[in-house]
Amino acid sequence: MENNSPLDVELNRDVMIPMRDRTELAANLYLPRGNGRYPGIISFYPYLKDGWIGIDHDPHHRFFASQGYAVMQVDFRGTGSSHGANPHPFDLQERRDGFDTVEWMAAQPWCTGEVGVWGISYGGITSLSIASERPPHLKAIIPINGTFDNYEWLLRTHGGRGLLLADVDWGTRMAACNMLPPIRPDPDGEWMSTWDERLTGASPWFLDWHGAPPEVDFWKSRIIPLENIEVPTFAISGWHDAYTAPAFRVFERVNAPSRVLIGPWKHVLPDLSPEWPIGGLNEMVRWWDRWLKGLENGVDKDPPVTIFVQGKDEWRFESEWPISRTEFQCFHFSPMGTLETGRQPESDTLSYRYDSRVGINAVGHNGHRLHLKIPDDQSADDLDSLAFTGAQLEKDVEITGEPVANIVLSADVPEMTLVAKLCLVDVDGRSRMISRGNANPSRMDAHDTPNLKEHINRQVVSVRMHPTSVIARAGHRLRLCLAGADFPELWPTPALYTMQIYCADCTLELPVVPPRGEDAVRPSFAPARTDVDPPQEQIADSEEQFDVIHQRLDSRVAAFETRLVSKHQVEEGSVLTCSHWAKVTTDADSPGSTNLQTETRYDLRHPANRISVCVTSLLTCDTVSCRATIHLDGHLFRENNWRKKTREHGVNI
Repeated sequence: MENNSPLDVELNRDVMIPMRDRTELAANLYLPRGNGRYPGIISFYPYLKDGWIGIDHDPHHRFFASQGYAVMQVDFRGTGSSHGANPHPFDLQERRDGFDTVEWMAAQPWCTGEVGVWGISYGGITSLSIASERPPHLKAIIPINGTFDNYEWLLRTHGGRGLLLADVDWGTRMAACNMLPPIRPDPDGEWMSTWDERLTGASPWFLDWHGAPPEVDFWKSRIIPLENIEVPTFAISGWHDAYTAPAFRVFERVNAPSRVLIGPWKHVLPDLSPEWPIGGLNEMVRWWDRWLKGLENGVDKDPPVTIFVQGKDEWRFESEWPISRTEFQCFHFSPMGTLETGRQPESDTLSYRYDSRVGINAVGHNGHRLHLKIPDDQSADDLDSLAFTGAQLEKDVEITGEPVANIVLSADVPEMTLVAKLCLVDVDGRSRMISRGNANPSRMDAHDTPNLKEHINRQVVSVRMHPTSVIARAGHRLRLCLAGADFPELWPTPALYTMQIYCADCTLELPVVPPRGEDAVRPSFAPARTDVDPPQEQIADSEEQFDVIHQRLDSRVAAFETRLVSKHQVEEGSVLTCSHWAKVTTDADSPGSTNLQTETRYDLRHPANRISVCVTSLLTCDTVSCRATIHLDGHLFRENNWRKKTREHGVNI
C-alpha cells in the first residue's frame, strides 16, 4: 500500500556502528523528520556510500524513508568510511558484520526493532548472506539481481572461466576502488590511519579466482546456505540478467514465505530499466509494509511467481516454479544439421573445430551492459558454431523454463568449454538468442553409451540453459548452436581441438507451457517511479563506450574494448572521478595467447588534498599480474605489485 502522504526526510552521515570485534562501520542514515520510531531497512555494499553507489541510490533511500522507514546504507569493512581491511570478496566476515549491523539498528531508539535488508547485485548477495546468519531482528529481505554462489554463477560459470564481468569490468575495477581512502576525510585527520590500515591489508580481489585459492575450501565456504534463511524473501531479477536462475533457486529453497518477480530486464532496478520499466520500488514497499509493519495488504496472498512473457509482452502470475503444467518437447539431432521431433537412427558424427572468437557477435546479451543493445541478428556467430535448425513452427509456442541440451561428445584435450545457445530464427533468416548455458566436460564423469564403448573419452554433457519465457511465433524456427567458446563472456580455453558430436544420442529438451484459459491471473503494477534517478547536479561528464573489433578477412582476431568515465560530486568542492579502460583480444589460431589489459584510475579531489589511485593489470591464460600506484598531492604515496600463476603444466590450478 503506497503512503499518500510522504514524510520529510533528514540525512545523517557517518553514523558509526560497532562490530563485535570493536571495528566500526560507517553508515548514512535517512530518517523521517520528527521523534518517531520506524522499521529499519539496510543496504550493505563495498561501493562507497559517499561515492557513486551512495549518490545513485540516494533517491531510493529517501523514497523508503518518506514511506515511514529508517534507512541505512553501510560501507563494508575496509571500504569507504568504515574501518578495518577487506582483502577478499564475499568474505564470511561480511555476513557477520551484517548480523551485527541489523542487531545494532534494531536497538536504536528511532527503530521499532523490525529490520529488513535489500540490495542490487552485491547488495542482493549480502541480503542473502546476512539472512543466512539469522539475526533475531531481521524480518524480511529483498535480493535484487543477486546470487548465493558467486564462484558457480560469476567467477567460474559452470566450469567456464568468467571474463567480461569478472575481469574486464568488475574485478579489475574493484582492485582500484578498494584502495581509496574514506571519501569524506574527517577534520581530525583520522582518515589517514584508516587508509593506512586498508592499504596494508589490501589485495586485488581478482587474484582469488585465478589459480589456487587462498584456502582449500575458500569458495565452498562462501556458498550461502539458502536453507538457513527463515525470513520472507522477495527475489527480483530479469530474463537478461546473469542471475535469473539463482533468483528461482532462492525462491525454491528458503524456509519462509517467498516471492519471485522476473521481468524483461538486464542488471537493473525495475524502475530504471530502459525496457518495460515498472514501479519496482512500490512493490518493495508493499513487501516491507507487510513484513516490517504488519499491514495486511495482500502481498502474501498473491500467487508467488510473477513473470513477463516476452514476445507476448504481458505479465502473468504463476503458483509455482517450475510451472507444473510444463510439457517437455524433445528434439533430436540430425547429422544434416537439423532438429527433429523423432529419434534419428543414424550414429553419424559431426566434427567441430574450436574457434575462440565465437560469441563476439552476441556480446550485447551480457546482462550487466545496459547500454549494449541485444543484437537483432547473430547469424555470424551461428555460422561459426555447430548449428542444428528445426522446421518452421506451425503455431505459436510458449517456451518458459530452463531448456536443457544433452550432448554426447568427445575431444582429445584436457580442458574445454561447451557452450549451447538456443535461438529463434525469423522468416527473414535473422537469428536471436533466447537462452544459453555452458558446461565444462572435464569436470564431469565420463559415461559409456550403448554401441559406442570404443570411444574412451566419450562423455554425456547436460547443459542447463538460463531460464526464459518467450513466445516462438508460427513460421519461426528453433536453432541450437554448439561451440567451444563464448567470447568475451568467458575466457577461451587455450588449446586448439576438434570436437566430435554423436548426433543420434543428442537431445534438446524444450519446456513448453500450454496457454491458460480465462483463469489466468495477471498482476498490475504502479508506473515506474520517475523520481529515483540520481540527482544530475552530482553527476557530470559520465560516459561509457564499447568497441567490438572482429577482423575476418586479413586475420582471425577478435577483440572487445571498453572505456568508462564517471564523475561524481561527492560533496561541495569535492569530486570523485573514475576512468576504466580494458581490452581483451583472442586469436582463433592461437587461443592460448588470449590476453586482457586494463587500467583503472580513481581521482579524488578535495579542497585540501588530491588523491589518485591507478591500477594496471595484465591477465593471460597462464598468469595474472597487477600494479598499483597511489599518489597524494602529486607525490608517490604507495605502490605495490602482484603476480600469480594460474596454470601448471598446461592445466588450470
